[in-house]
Amino acid sequence: MWLAYLVLPPSAGEERRLVLAHRLAAAGLARHRGRDQARLRRTVLRRALRARIPPWSGRFTRLEVVPAVTRGTDAAFTGELMALRPAARAAYALLRLEGRPAGEVAAILAGARVSDPEGALAEVAALEGRFGDGAAAMFRPSSDPTLARCYGRLPGGRPRAGLVAGAVAAALAAAVAVPLLPGTPEVVAVGVAGDRPGPAAVSAAPDAWRRSTELDLSTWGPRGALTGDAALVARALRAWGRPTGQLLYAGRVDGATVVLTRDGEQVARYTEAGGPGRLEVFPAPRARPGGAPPLTLRATAAGSRYLVPPWVREMSAAPLSGRSPVWRVVGIEDGVTAPVPAAGGRCHRGPMLRLRAPEIAPGLPYTMLDLGGISPAEARYRPPGPAEAGALDGFGVWKGLGCAVEWPAGGAEVATAWEFWRGALPEGAHGRWICLRLADVRGGSLVRGVLFTTHGGRTSAWRTGDRTGTWDCSRLRRDVVAGAWWRAPSGRHYYVAAGSRGVTRITLDRRATPGRYAATRTRAPALSATGGPALSATGGPGQEVAVLR
Repeated sequence: MWLAYLVLPPSAGEERRLVLAHRLAAAGLARHRGRDQARLRRTVLRRALRARIPPWSGRFTRLEVVPAVTRGTDAAFTGELMALRPAARAAYALLRLEGRPAGEVAAILAGARVSDPEGALAEVAALEGRFGDGAAAMFRPSSDPTLARCYGRLPGGRPRAGLVAGAVAAALAAAVAVPLLPGTPEVVAVGVAGDRPGPAAVSAAPDAWRRSTELDLSTWGPRGALTGDAALVARALRAWGRPTGQLLYAGRVDGATVVLTRDGEQVARYTEAGGPGRLEVFPAPRARPGGAPPLTLRATAAGSRYLVPPWVREMSAAPLSGRSPVWRVVGIEDGVTAPVPAAGGRCHRGPMLRLRAPEIAPGLPYTMLDLGGISPAEARYRPPGPAEAGALDGFGVWKGLGCAVEWPAGGAEVATAWEFWRGALPEGAHGRWICLRLADVRGGSLVRGVLFTTHGGRTSAWRTGDRTGTWDCSRLRRDVVAGAWWRAPSGRHYYVAAGSRGVTRITLDRRATPGRYAATRTRAPALSATGGPALSATGGPGQEVAVLR
């Protein structure tokens, strides 16, 4: 809905844009229910770009039903955002409101017949560059687009709550001329005189998780010393634009007051720290077979504090530093951990977390890696051999990746480091090739290739490709081949390629080499060279293998 809203012309007025945005989104959902999300967005975007809003007829109705909306409060940023061309506003919605990577955004814009997707992305970058740090959060919708706001007056102009409420119910039952998004609309405000009660939270029972087979956030009972502070919880919900929500935590954390609430597939973290309250909204982490993640309450110089799932009884932490992990027990009180520090320096140093829930079968520890965002990522390591290994066996790989790659600002749901090849390189060097796959809660993915080379006790990292929105290095596409320019310790240049266990032949510039590894000596690549020699590979009965470079 927000995609359509930002694309429609601001001159039409906020309420009319909202109503039409709802109609476009509802029509798109009706046509594409159960299909891929990118296609749905392309359809909505095409219609929004072509939409023409007719002049207002002036007709007055006694009951108005319009979508509720609460927008960001930075008027200057919002004004400049609305002045951008529609394609750039669409790029902003996809980048910042939905958190999609730039490559995927460009593909959606191109699929919606936008003539210059890269130009639209450049406009967003230029806008945010003018406003500096924090610009990406200045326009941050905080209202559920399925909520309706209803206004009504009797002919004499005197509001009567009972009659207006009855009219609201009748209008909703008759599905009056505003088709909201699928789901039951909630009345969040009625235009009548008198005070209205503030938002109020709902709570799961403290032992709800013991009676459910779905161990997700809906089974977390509220924790924290301030769960009974109704005014505080109401402020948090009001900042989010929600009439209600599930309370997960309310309490004091390292000099700040923190409230965590959940509504559907979103989690909001509201923080008061000596100034105006700050609201951050995240996609809700999902329950996973490997273990449910904790939620990050607050991050300070002393470390991060987490709210662990109610069934977690033990937690240890280790920074990504040193030759091997040094695990230290982390204290837990009322579900809140002691501060967990990360090692300093220019590289990402974790921390890595190891949690255990003895009451949940099989009761084995599971490992997570804090990459930012509302919750750590489930950390998985896959070795090059046939035997599977846990994340602890890949500590050196995770440590190396901490310096070798740029991690996405929003974190990830699952981080998988697949060491798909290990072997000898020219001139006595040794190589380990990693495919790092980061998956988010929306099903999106980012894949990055990294080649670690070691010679004379010194290890270097080489970035060997990025891809988004693919099956690469997942259970849906189990084989991969990667290629990269590499400079040997002698100063000579080579182009090296290697593949996973299923690769049977690698072809470099039409020269086929049996097996999983191929290399060719070359002259120094030009600074503009990005692709390298033509590279392909086969595996199994002549099956083509995906190329990562």
